[in-house]
Amino acid sequence: MSATVRLDPSRSCGPIRPLHGMNAGPMTKVFTYDARPLWREAGFPHARLHDVEYPYGSGEFVDIPCIFKNFDADETLPESYNFGLTDEYIRHIVEVGSEPLFRLGVSIEHAPVKRYIYPPKDYAKWARICEHIIRHYTEGWADGFNYKIDYWEIWNEADGKGNMWIGTAEEFAELYCVAAKHLKSCFPHLKIGGCGWTRAANEFIERFFQYITAKDERIPMDFYSWHRYFTDMDKLASGFEESVQILKKYGYEDSENVFDEWNYMGDWSDQPQYYVKLKQHYGAAYCAAVLCYLQQKTNVAVATYFEADVVKEWCGPFEVTAMRISRARADVGPLKPFYAFKYFNELYKLGPAVDVETDAKSVYACAAFDGKKGYILAANYEGEERDVNFDLGDGLNITGIRLTDIDNTDTPLPAANTVKMKDHSFVLVEFEA
Repeated sequence: MSATVRLDPSRSCGPIRPLHGMNAGPMTKVFTYDARPLWREAGFPHARLHDVEYPYGSGEFVDIPCIFKNFDADETLPESYNFGLTDEYIRHIVEVGSEPLFRLGVSIEHAPVKRYIYPPKDYAKWARICEHIIRHYTEGWADGFNYKIDYWEIWNEADGKGNMWIGTAEEFAELYCVAAKHLKSCFPHLKIGGCGWTRAANEFIERFFQYITAKDERIPMDFYSWHRYFTDMDKLASGFEESVQILKKYGYEDSENVFDEWNYMGDWSDQPQYYVKLKQHYGAAYCAAVLCYLQQKTNVAVATYFEADVVKEWCGPFEVTAMRISRARADVGPLKPFYAFKYFNELYKLGPAVDVETDAKSVYACAAFDGKKGYILAANYEGEERDVNFDLGDGLNITGIRLTDIDNTDTPLPAANTVKMKDHSFVLVEFEA
């Protein structure tokens, strides 16, 4: 079998967007797993702060009950806040050149006794607590910082099955209304949105939108965030279409589309096999295909893979390679999925996206070209072994190829217009005018 990837450098498609972000930061397991060199190498543009140092933020990280431990305390006083370890966590993110996407809320609770996922007893005070957290990280309040953190996400997966929100859709919608209005009035220059839904649309989300659009005033929503775990790329396509339609239906089509949790999962009743496969060439080619699809076929503004915390089952890009007892640190090395993000970053750094088409359903591609130099990222995902021909047209020459598949990891190949690509493989093709 053969396939063709055809480049049209004359057709600009806007910029390569920051789609190769991560959930979690570069220093995890309470700062003992150090992936900072790899973060710099891959150029992850965003680090979403959700389920940080799970479970429950280890009582210290990111979650509102971790930062503001006594809800009855005075939210205007710096001494009411516990910023210490969250400060350290975010510092490492900023140092490697990533921008936090800050989830305001709580971590998921799988335990039978729930602790923090009930509606706050005072919505207005909860919003003011969030206000002071934002001021700490962006305006220097309470010996804080002036970081660039544009995205502030209200809650996560309130539409889940009782492990992120114990309350009605209407109660959650009212919390969102109170918080979004207050935060947007305080920070008109920042992006306030949500709500990290389990998928792009469902009955709970419909009720949420019905509630907020019944208000006399328009409720702010600068971005709309949703999640999807899948192996079938058609589910990504349908999920994106659902997000477009629900935003259009309720008059929020101008909100940015943010896809801030995704990973390789085909059967939730048999998760262990996917925890293994997502770290192998299966998950690696999947990551490359998803990044290509998001760039080429959607208007998703920001995306963050779940996740980068090396200790967790969901971490595809990294593994622990050595323990250094003397420094209480672990060395972290790259797995095959890492290179999907690193390759995409080469396009991202270059900037301008150009049109690229493929003639095989299982072959996905995206491309960048600045007039002199360019890259194509192409994945053969859930197809069959193919000879993939790269048709660049006149005046462009392939100068380098790097391949990752079952037998290769970031392996350089001789420059050629045709590459034999196994199923679950991907390449970075470099070319010049």
